[in-house]
Amino acid sequence: MAYQNLEVVHVVAMDQQRCIGKDNDLPWHISADLKHFKEITQGGVIILGRKNFDSIGRPLPNRTNWVITRNPDWTFEGVKVAHSIDEALSRSIEDVRLSQKPNTIFIIGGGEIFQQTIDITDRLELTHVDISVNNGDVFYPKIPDAFKKVASESHIDDKSAIAFEFATYQK
Repeated sequence: MAYQNLEVVHVVAMDQQRCIGKDNDLPWHISADLKHFKEITQGGVIILGRKNFDSIGRPLPNRTNWVITRNPDWTFEGVKVAHSIDEALSRSIEDVRLSQKPNTIFIIGGGEIFQQTIDITDRLELTHVDISVNNGDVFYPKIPDAFKKVASESHIDDKSAIAFEFATYQK
């Protein structure tokens, strides 16, 4: 465990070029991926950047939401605010211990937050979406060699016919 005896987990979906966002939104809609994300993070503590939070537009229910922003005046009802990764991690420890997933903290984006936390991350819960997004503007960092794929499940979305894979990587 990489941070204060907690397992740090990235939860993200990305295309073939590691694109995770376009125009402050997900570039695809795959219901099974959203359900998978909910199953992984529900009852836990999530950390996300303010731009990612803005794209969602509300706190995610049944989770403690920690939003990182540089703006000292930013607030949002139902959200806890930190002004750096270190502050979010250290201030959320008690929330994590009291959560339904007491040994795990979930980092859910965006790109800058993933980049800044990849070195302290223990596990990746990735959805590999088998498309290539044109003009994507947010990307997941290159997966370090220290991570090994330990589980995967391939699927095809019923509505869009997009192929995707749920994959777990462990350090």
